[in-house]
Amino acid sequence: MDTCQEAEAETKNFDDVIINGSTWAAIWHMAWPLLLQMSSVSIASFCDVWVAGQLGSDVQAAIGICGQIWFFMILLTVALSAGTTALVSRYWGARDMDMAIKAAKQSMLFALVFGIFSAGLGLLLARPLVSMLGATPAVQELGWQYMRVDLLSQFPFTICWVAHSIWRAKGNTRAPMINWMLMTVVICSLDFILCIHPFHMGVAGIGTAGLAAACLGAGLNFYQLRSTELADCVSLPKLFKDGIQKEWFMRILKIGIPACVMDLAWVGGSFALFLIFAKTVNPTACQASWAVGFRLEEIVSCLPLYALGAAVGPIVGQNLGAMKPERAERAGWQVTWLGLGFTSVIAFVLFFGAEFIAKLMSSDPVVVEYSKQYFQVVGISQPFVALWIILFGAMQGAGYTAWPMWAGVIVLTLLRLPLAWVLTGRVYDGPMGCWIGIAASSMVLGVLAIWRFKTGVWKHVKV
Repeated sequence: MDTCQEAEAETKNFDDVIINGSTWAAIWHMAWPLLLQMSSVSIASFCDVWVAGQLGSDVQAAIGICGQIWFFMILLTVALSAGTTALVSRYWGARDMDMAIKAAKQSMLFALVFGIFSAGLGLLLARPLVSMLGATPAVQELGWQYMRVDLLSQFPFTICWVAHSIWRAKGNTRAPMINWMLMTVVICSLDFILCIHPFHMGVAGIGTAGLAAACLGAGLNFYQLRSTELADCVSLPKLFKDGIQKEWFMRILKIGIPACVMDLAWVGGSFALFLIFAKTVNPTACQASWAVGFRLEEIVSCLPLYALGAAVGPIVGQNLGAMKPERAERAGWQVTWLGLGFTSVIAFVLFFGAEFIAKLMSSDPVVVEYSKQYFQVVGISQPFVALWIILFGAMQGAGYTAWPMWAGVIVLTLLRLPLAWVLTGRVYDGPMGCWIGIAASSMVLGVLAIWRFKTGVWKHVKV
């Protein structure tokens, strides 16, 4: 079979189901590998938290704070991924392979540049940021031990992130799934070997495990993409020959920057929560309970929801490219119903199993109590979290990111933070006010997402 025939066969296998036939079949085709991929991410994240718990509440607090800094530094990658998915999927659905290849090449070139930039900037800012967030001297030192290793993973993780966006945009979610499963094996194995036995590296071992997994993932993606019709996007001579083109840079970031700004509002809001924690009677316990609560929420709820949002984005993008907007909208609502059913079960489990789960995650009585409160209050809001994550993911696949950005910025900052501040300062001594602010803002954002998606304005965006 020659190269053209192979390309045609791959196209038929991986995306005909997305723009033709049952939308449920398209959703299943995209979603199940992403759910398994996110399950792998969940296992890796849980392993980090569990190992940190074995090392003490100071380590848990350091991991919680540094996790926010790490994500802050990768925000440009989030923007790049959003633009990559929207552009490549739109051209792929329209069967314009030349433009799909150009979009993939420019995206990967930007990934190389952004990865180096974010790693270097993170190393410069990590220590002062941990200090600014109200961490104790002990937590600050542990945070730096972790971040000076983990931030080096920004470069290979950026490559992985963008490569996975390219895979998804063309309708292949199995390659990223397999890559993440292998990366998870590396993370979990090295967490135990480096942190617990036999090397006893402490918190630096967790960062080293992440760095090793990221390097493996980047290498696998480069190797696998070489055998596809988008092979030019991982050919370094061809990438550097073309160079960064301003037109593509602006097109990708026009879609991606609003998605980045929304995530920035979320991360910035989390930073502000740490400042509020510093005003409580036991700030370290608040920080540790946030690390426990958020990580577990991320594992059991948010990551599966992001999988559904990531699945519906390329479906929407490809169907808009194929001139099938009604099919794109139908897929968006169907995935939303799946998310609502799933998170209703999660909300029930988190609310009624809060104390049991909290005791599994920490042995500190204060951390257990604060974590229990988190699970019960934030757990109730999970169906609303499903609404905005999935529907915003669908609109992002269409390249419609400006309105979700403004909604996210307003709700996650102007509503969440003042509410958390007032409740914590005047009603509660612990973090309960922060937990209420998180839940209330998620509920408002979920309602707004339903309204905006229903208007259909996202169907008419030109990318």
